[in-house]
Amino acid sequence: MKLAVIVGSLRNESYNRALAGVLVNRLPSGVTAEMLELADIPFMNEDLESNVPASVRRVANQVAQADGVMILSPEYNRGIPAVTKNIVDWLSRGSTGHPLKGKPVAIGGISSGPIRTMVMQSQLRPVLAHTEAIVMTSPVLALTEGQDNMSASGELSDATAEHIKRYLAAVVQHVQRYEVVT
Repeated sequence: MKLAVIVGSLRNESYNRALAGVLVNRLPSGVTAEMLELADIPFMNEDLESNVPASVRRVANQVAQADGVMILSPEYNRGIPAVTKNIVDWLSRGSTGHPLKGKPVAIGGISSGPIRTMVMQSQLRPVLAHTEAIVMTSPVLALTEGQDNMSASGELSDATAEHIKRYLAAVVQHVQRYEVVT
């Protein structure tokens, strides 16, 4: 099984990039992951669809070739960050082959704030549902950066390590449930 991992932050020291690394390193045997590069993705613009930028085609192909997708994103001002929303917008278009359609997707995130990423996740779920992605609903992965969940260097509390183990098992089961047989 192959997962495409989208990190909705461009910051080099992003908590969500660190979380993605933790998750990828803890994937069960037989599951691989590819981190998608979003720094060169332009804003979705219908004027670009007649000649989709190579960077967008690259990410769309990576998603199309994956069995499932994990989106790990911060929450900005109680909402979906532009990086996260922009890539979902591109991946929902016919010009990119609509690679989210029918694709199993899991959402998660980490933030330094007390609400974690719960508002972002509650907003992203219906957006993804509209793209016809199949969004995993449970368990939720919404962590805070700090001793109670995950440090900036990726160290986990025992409770968080156990939660991540359950989360990854659910992601694998979700993808297997909807995996397209070729």
